Amino acid sequence: MTMNEFFLLLPILLPLLGGAVIWFVRMKPAARNITVELFVILNAAASWLLILRRPDGALPLFSFGDTMPIRLHLDGLGCFFLGMASTLWVFVAIYAFSYMKDEEHTHMFFTFFVLSLAATDGIALAGNLISLYFFYEMLTIFTIPLVMHGCRKIDMHAGRVYAAYQLGGAAFAFVGIVYLVSNFGGGDFSLGGFVGGDGDRFMLEIIYLLMFLGFGVKACVFPLHRWLPTASVAPTPVTALLHAAAVVKAGIFAIMRLSYYTFEPEFLRASTVGKAALLLACFTAVYAAVRAVRERHFKRRLAYSTVSNLSYILVGVLMFTEAGLAAGLCHMLFHAVIKMNAFLSCGAFMKTGRSRLEELDGVGYKMPVTFACYTVSALALAGIPPLSGFISKWMLLSASAGAGSAFGIVGAAALVISSLLAAVYMITPSVRAYFPARGVRGETSADTADIHEAPLGMTVVMVIFAAAVILLGIFASPVVSLCGSIAAGTF
Repeated sequence: MTMNEFFLLLPILLPLLGGAVIWFVRMKPAARNITVELFVILNAAASWLLILRRPDGALPLFSFGDTMPIRLHLDGLGCFFLGMASTLWVFVAIYAFSYMKDEEHTHMFFTFFVLSLAATDGIALAGNLISLYFFYEMLTIFTIPLVMHGCRKIDMHAGRVYAAYQLGGAAFAFVGIVYLVSNFGGGDFSLGGFVGGDGDRFMLEIIYLLMFLGFGVKACVFPLHRWLPTASVAPTPVTALLHAAAVVKAGIFAIMRLSYYTFEPEFLRASTVGKAALLLACFTAVYAAVRAVRERHFKRRLAYSTVSNLSYILVGVLMFTEAGLAAGLCHMLFHAVIKMNAFLSCGAFMKTGRSRLEELDGVGYKMPVTFACYTVSALALAGIPPLSGFISKWMLLSASAGAGSAFGIVGAAALVISSLLAAVYMITPSVRAYFPARGVRGETSADTADIHEAPLGMTVVMVIFAAAVILLGIFASPVVSLCGSIAAGTF
């Protein structure tokens, strides 16, 4: 039995209502936190109920003229993104309550924290290109205040950079959407695509390039990635969502929609622009990994790591094969959990007033839970079996090598090189935390006397994510099977 299409609205309406309640009803912090968590949990419950009893049809909301309808529909790919985002938000909210306890402007912070969930769910539920663009822009608008939260000069600069990149990129994508809607109709998503052989090949390649770069801003494709390290000044719960669950994964999700549900994959696989996009993703993966190795600021190092890993996903997706899409989906989920844990651990460390690698010496003994959790993520992202990162990287390598082309070999080589660099940039902080540079003389380069373990609300969430990283690796088969079913169109 399926649910009525009207219920497609719930994952969007519940966070919108929650944001309005938090903004207009002035509550004490404890009551506000309960309200935030209540709405986030209700949203997750509604999302999973929709996934398990998915409506068959679409829900029209409104239309900009006759050719630009906003329509909701939930297919396999949408289920994947909706389930991932709504679940991660529940745990990040708990972490945020402890992290933001002594911060200013928390009323505004939690308002836009919840509203951003509505936009993210809208992206997952978008039934066509216009709907995707509508919620895509909404996500940008709702996350700008989160990036600028501290209201310092550096925060305001980061917010302006973030807005310029995101709105500018969306404008490129919009040009392509207008062309496709004008020439191919409303653009309802369909696995296998509806744009390809019947159109002007040269023009369609130009349109794909514009849209790939436009959506590639959120996906941090070189040279459109610079906003992400800059936005790392935001509070850690925000950067965790920006780098793991919401903004960057919305860019990846949009490129998946573009490459498999709008354009015909066979058309793109044979096209010059498809090959150029793949080479750009390969370069980004290696370039960002090199930058991560060189970066001495802990959170910015993780930011460059995110840039690299997003292009891992794109390397799989841009093979334009069923195996490539399945591998990309798997790494999208596993990277979200791994990197969420890494950022939350990093945020706990930075709460001590320290932020650079040289200040990590010996901290592992003062914050044992935090750095044990971080180390799990570091090993997973380095591709150490049997952790989840190994599974998805193996799938990506198999999809690239199995593509049967020189470009597939280039993709596999980029994945191997960037993975080796990932072992360096991810594991080095753990080594310094447990084995100080001057540990042989019982000295450290930073005084750690005032450092202690993170609050319980933060450590519990980190432990949950670290356990998830391990369990998703050991029991990866259901996830791998699900990703294969979505790519094949059987889910």
